[in-house]
Amino acid sequence: MENTIVDNKGTVSASDVRKILDTDNSGIKDLCRKLKVFPKRDKETGKAFFLRDDVEFLKRMKDLHSQSGRYSEIDQRPLYNAQPGQALAIPQSFEKNQLLLINEFRTTVEKMLINQDKLIERMQSTLEDKLDGLDEVVVELIQAKTENENLRIKLNQLTKENYELKSNIEAFRPIGFGLYVK
Repeated sequence: MENTIVDNKGTVSASDVRKILDTDNSGIKDLCRKLKVFPKRDKETGKAFFLRDDVEFLKRMKDLHSQSGRYSEIDQRPLYNAQPGQALAIPQSFEKNQLLLINEFRTTVEKMLINQDKLIERMQSTLEDKLDGLDEVVVELIQAKTENENLRIKLNQLTKENYELKSNIEAFRPIGFGLYVK
């Protein structure tokens, strides 16, 4: 396939697919239907396009068909015919590179899950460290509050004692020569 036909998004227009496969629209439709590969639509323009990998797959299958006269690797049954609750079986019609792609995808997902677990552990340890520091702050706050309450009680006692002493002083009247009478 020519690289000039594929755009920077990895897509190929329908007219370029006709050139690559050297067939008309009905031939492309038949081939796509038999191989279960369908074009996508651009939401903005409404034009049909194919992914580069789909076009390569269509070209290989067309070449195989021209050599053997039939689509030997194509299974006409649905790709996934598992019952609910069963694991999906991979059809034998998948090529080796497709199986490698699936295995690579599984490996990537497993790596993502491992990284997710590591990230959760790091976040959990960070939060625990911060909460430990917060516990110390809370203990200091409680001690300060208790000390503040004790000082307030002592201040109230001293204020009351000061008032009593002032009352006692006011009870004395000076009579002269530095003498006082109650």
